[in-house]
Amino acid sequence: MFTCSQCDKFYQRKAHLRRHELTHTGQASSACPICKKSFMKPEVARRHSKACAIKHNQRPVLAAKPGRKRQSCDQCFSTKRACDKSSPCSRCRNLGQPCTFGIHEVASLMHGSIPGSIQPPSPSPTVDLQFSFLRHLTDPCVEKDRLAIGTTAECSVRRNLETLYSHLEDALIPPDSIAAGFSDFLSTEAFFRPPLTTDEYFPIDLLSYNPSPTKLSQQLDEIIEEVIETSKSLKLGRIDDAQPLLDATQLYQLFTVSNLATFISVFFHSLHWHLPVVHFPTFDPGNISNPLLLSIFLTGAAYSSSFNYPVLLPTLLDIAEEQIFRKITALSAQCAPPANDLRRQYPTIQLLQAALIIEMLQFGQENAESRRRIRIIRHPSLISLMRCLGIFHMKRTITPPACNYEDSTWRESVAEEVCIRLASWVFLADGFLTLCFKNRPTVSIFELDCSFPWRTELWEAENASIFSRLVLSHKTEIPLPSIREAVRLLFDNSDTGPLPPKLSLSAEHLLIVIYALNSLAFLARADFSGSVPLEKIRCAASNWKQIWDWVYHDQSNEKTLLLGYPKHAEELWLLLTVTLDIARQNPSSLPKYLESAATDDLGKLNEFIQWCCRYMKRTGALGVA
Repeated sequence: MFTCSQCDKFYQRKAHLRRHELTHTGQASSACPICKKSFMKPEVARRHSKACAIKHNQRPVLAAKPGRKRQSCDQCFSTKRACDKSSPCSRCRNLGQPCTFGIHEVASLMHGSIPGSIQPPSPSPTVDLQFSFLRHLTDPCVEKDRLAIGTTAECSVRRNLETLYSHLEDALIPPDSIAAGFSDFLSTEAFFRPPLTTDEYFPIDLLSYNPSPTKLSQQLDEIIEEVIETSKSLKLGRIDDAQPLLDATQLYQLFTVSNLATFISVFFHSLHWHLPVVHFPTFDPGNISNPLLLSIFLTGAAYSSSFNYPVLLPTLLDIAEEQIFRKITALSAQCAPPANDLRRQYPTIQLLQAALIIEMLQFGQENAESRRRIRIIRHPSLISLMRCLGIFHMKRTITPPACNYEDSTWRESVAEEVCIRLASWVFLADGFLTLCFKNRPTVSIFELDCSFPWRTELWEAENASIFSRLVLSHKTEIPLPSIREAVRLLFDNSDTGPLPPKLSLSAEHLLIVIYALNSLAFLARADFSGSVPLEKIRCAASNWKQIWDWVYHDQSNEKTLLLGYPKHAEELWLLLTVTLDIARQNPSSLPKYLESAATDDLGKLNEFIQWCCRYMKRTGALGVA
């Protein structure tokens, strides 16, 4: 390890240390406009300034998009048609549509364009913003990115990828000493660029410069062999049993180190914000299991503009799903490890991470057959294994002390946190199936006796030193109860005034709770003898809203970093409140969505949301005129 003499940062390579030391010499070429910190590379300064703006509650400084400025209007630009640059242009005038300029430009200022990402709509007084996310999620006209992952990636904080590239570089050093002497030549900086900042990717693979096998190249070869064997076993009605479903040539062209670096980075800028169960600061692609590496690789491919195999992806996802869940089934038949040793069972935990990632990735592929398979077979299988392992009851054993965390203690805490987050986000996935497809809940909130996950800023802390400082800033907060006890407190509390001090919850915590209330409301409607009366759920929802307003609308609270699903939690509360209100009416006049039969069609939820909007406007419910 090489430690900087002027600060507490350390690096595994001397070249990285030299590059860092330049930030102390005043020779840096760019500086953050907020904190004035200097950087050697302008793109690093831009990424830092976005995070710094969030930290100091300031508007981020948008960098100008490189290259020639676009001259066409938004409509001509989106359809790739020639524009005469008039105002309005002749094409928009002939079609009778508004001619606007600059909306797509604003959406791409973050240099994070992903195919299928949501573009900001033209302002319209008829657009009802109360269900903006749920409307988009369930809109039958939307073909890609229903989950708004592309938009989240554009707004997310760009990461410092230096540690990731260092791990990749270590995994690419051949074991023999002669090839190791060329480690400077194999520097990843010459080949890897952060994704979402450019549409240019290097077609040359690092492995072509390295005739000797490396740890990472061998692992990629293993993944390809496993995928081909799985494709052979599936057959899927093929006559030739020996012929694999996938072409090995395509797989070897796809599973390259260059693509791996790009797709890993895309994953942590996209789906990760919606499914934060993999810890980026300690993520080492050279030391993870094949299933987890495969699921992250395919997620990055799905949301990367450099992926050139769109036809290959659906088949590859189905085969990867089968491959990962075969391991889930095999592990279920074995003896489960003791719960207190679970955080040290890295292959088991990484298999669960891979299963959850591939499960949610498949839901975004607009395939009813895949959704039904996930909903009926895969998801219950994942929950069954996690239940056997005792993950839903896992409590945190390492409590945040008032002293500094050592690196080993921090990593042990991260291992525990990964298990707790798996329990929380599998429960959220279960609630997602209930809300969108009326799937009967598989996990009860009263079974979820694990601790609440860390806040986002603790989870994203880059090292033990930063984590320790953040822990000290949270030491005055009242310790949180388990997730189950927090929900019970909402039900038992009749005086809503003292709730915020009792529950110092974040947006992520409130997302878990509101999904729990929606699942309980579904059971209360579907069963003749509901375990929780609808009126008690209504009271708990009112308590939830008070805490949400206290957390979200307190602008001085710098800890509210809303990315991914948590920022849409209020829409789930609104949907629940309207549902509870109309459920008391004549059952014969209720929308079809309130029927308990499961479905794989999001259209029914979309119709119900539109019905709710008309109902709210007609009755003036919830303050809507």
